[in-house]
Amino acid sequence: MEEKKKENTEEGVKKNEKPAEKGNRIAFIGILIGMVLLNAVVAFVLVKATSPESQQRKEARMHADSLKKAMEKATAMGATTADNPIEAIVNIAGTDGERFLKAAIIFEYDDAAYPELGQELIKRAPKFKNLLIDNLSKMTLMDLTEPDAKERIRKNLLKHINNTIPAKIGEVREVLFTTYLIQ
Repeated sequence: MEEKKKENTEEGVKKNEKPAEKGNRIAFIGILIGMVLLNAVVAFVLVKATSPESQQRKEARMHADSLKKAMEKATAMGATTADNPIEAIVNIAGTDGERFLKAAIIFEYDDAAYPELGQELIKRAPKFKNLLIDNLSKMTLMDLTEPDAKERIRKNLLKHINNTIPAKIGEVREVLFTTYLIQ
C-alpha cells in the first residue's frame, strides 16, 4: 500500500508540475509575442523617420510654405487694384485659335509708402493690358499647363510692370490673378 501511496504522491507531483509548466509556457509565449510586436513598432518608426521625403510631400510642403509667406506678405500690404482688374482674352499659341486663355490680374502695393502709385497704375492700365496680352499670347498650351506656369507669368509681369513705373513713384509688390481660365 505504501507503494501505491508513493506512486500516487509521485503522480500528484507530476500532475501538479504540468499546470505550472503550462503557465510558464504561456507566459514565455506572451513575452515573446510582446517582444516581436515591440521590435516591429520600433522598426516601423525608424524606417519612417529615416526614409527620404517623397517628391509629392516635398512639393506639398513647399506649396504650403509659399502660401503662408504670401498670406503674411498680403496682410502686411496696403492697397490693391481690385476695383480695376486688368483682363485679357488671348488665343493660345499653337492651337490655331481653337483654345484660349482668359486672365485677369490686379496689383498689390504699399499705398502708405507710395500714395501716388494707385493713380499711376490706373493711368497706365492700357499699357499693362498690352503687356498682359503680349506675354500670354506667346505661350503654348504646354507652357500654360505646367505646374509653375502661373508663378512664372506673375514674376515676368511683375518685372515688366515695375520697369514701366518710375522708381520715384513706387513699385508693385505682387501681381495677382483674379481669373485664369484655359478653354
